[in-house]
Amino acid sequence: MTRVNVDGHGAGQARAWPGGLLDEHVGLVHAPLPQVRDVVLAIGPGAFTGAEAPLIVGSADGRRVTVSGGPARFTASIGGAVLAVEVDAAAGWVQARGRWWWCARLQVDPHPAGARLAYRTYNRADGPAARIVPFTVARGHRKHARQAMERILARIGGRLSCPTELLPD
Repeated sequence: MTRVNVDGHGAGQARAWPGGLLDEHVGLVHAPLPQVRDVVLAIGPGAFTGAEAPLIVGSADGRRVTVSGGPARFTASIGGAVLAVEVDAAAGWVQARGRWWWCARLQVDPHPAGARLAYRTYNRADGPAARIVPFTVARGHRKHARQAMERILARIGGRLSCPTELLPD
């Protein structure tokens, strides 16, 4: 089976297929869409800690994040773990892929309140392993992803001095 993204790229081409959806958390940012996209999609080379780290690879525990590459594809290293990071500014998303099974994507879309932010986690595993991921390595991930979304919304609200809200699942 050949996997094709919604933008017409096949797996392994310009944008990696994110995988099967494991969970999604949605929030609202009460600020203009362009400002929200600027904050969410901001990533560039350098070394960062804490709130300075790009949102998609944010370090809640203060670990150093080192980012290289660009402008659309990056590599981020956090405490020895290496993530592949991609940005599609025109489509309004940034994603980080790590390990053999995990991909997280932040998607920013217009909303009457300002911007709708979705944080999605995908299962990238193939074959029989894909069926066991939710019961093994991804166990408990939904709770952690919701907490990550709460931190992301708080950081955006702080940077833009605007209210944010996490919508019910």
